[in-house]
Amino acid sequence: MTITNQLMEKAETIILQKKEHGLGFSLLGQQDGKRIVHGVTVKTVLTVGAAYEEGRLAPGDLIVMVNGRSMVGITQSKALSTIRKSSGEVVLTVVPGPKRDPHTLTVTERRLIGNHPATPMT
Repeated sequence: MTITNQLMEKAETIILQKKEHGLGFSLLGQQDGKRIVHGVTVKTVLTVGAAYEEGRLAPGDLIVMVNGRSMVGITQSKALSTIRKSSGEVVLTVVPGPKRDPHTLTVTERRLIGNHPATPMT
């Protein structure tokens, strides 16, 4: 499986430094054993951890690569294992979700990312 060129044109690189609090985000669940079609979707960004400190990763974003390794066409458990095993500098290739404008976030999404500004990804 491959990701479409249209999605990859929107992708950007986010570099996180994994620290004691980890990367600081969770993923939407999926039944183990089913293949991920386009990548893994960010469910929440915690107020501690590298993602919050970096400031661009947000709920709804699609992670398509981790340290150059594709998240497309693999199982959810394999994606989680790849992310959890990463250390030091973690390079994410991310396609922004549809809610990047902080003025259009729903109340739930605002709560998920706390008071941290949701910087639009360009």
